[in-house]
Amino acid sequence: MAWQEHITLFHFSTTSVLLSIAVLGSVLAPNFHPDRFFLYLIQIFLGGSVAANHLDELVNRPWHTTMSRTRLWSVAIAALSSFIAIGCYLAFKVDWIFIIFVVVESFFIIAYDLEIMGGIFHNANTLGISWGLVFLGGYYLQHQLLSPLVVVVSLGLCLCSMQGITLYERGKRYGKDHHHTDHDSRISWITLRIGIFSVHLVTLIMIAYRFSLLPW
Repeated sequence: MAWQEHITLFHFSTTSVLLSIAVLGSVLAPNFHPDRFFLYLIQIFLGGSVAANHLDELVNRPWHTTMSRTRLWSVAIAALSSFIAIGCYLAFKVDWIFIIFVVVESFFIIAYDLEIMGGIFHNANTLGISWGLVFLGGYYLQHQLLSPLVVVVSLGLCLCSMQGITLYERGKRYGKDHHHTDHDSRISWITLRIGIFSVHLVTLIMIAYRFSLLPW
């Protein structure tokens, strides 16, 4: 069924990590604005999950869905348009500098997933930079000043994301078929799952810390 294939393309594991990164950027800021926070999460979900993964399926069908290209294009364009619209609204409401995040992230979504220009952007470096910007964008919406420490944390997240995509590429054979006997694939997949769990755990700890000990 088509709706089941759409759910498959949400890639809940990677989407949850991406949203966790957005949450971390937001809750680490000195100030917190719930309206900006929830709009940003919706924006990232629409762009980084829905649009990105439907565009990715247009190239070589990595998840082997049976949806027509027209359907994939329609969902991707609608989601990406919504991503841009929410980003423009937030830029208008908060600070026009935020439009830079919207433009750069939109480019990465298209360039990475559609493998434009011979696929030169379809690599771990592009993904890492994009996810690091998700963290910075969340922080900037809450507090329109990026300290050196925040930039360093963002760079660390970039490196972790690069390593994560590398582990995914090595371990996806085992992830899709647990009967696969390749040792390196199995270790890479298990390491990736531990990393995903760690990101979620850190996010939950930071949320608890932010709202129990720090002022809004």
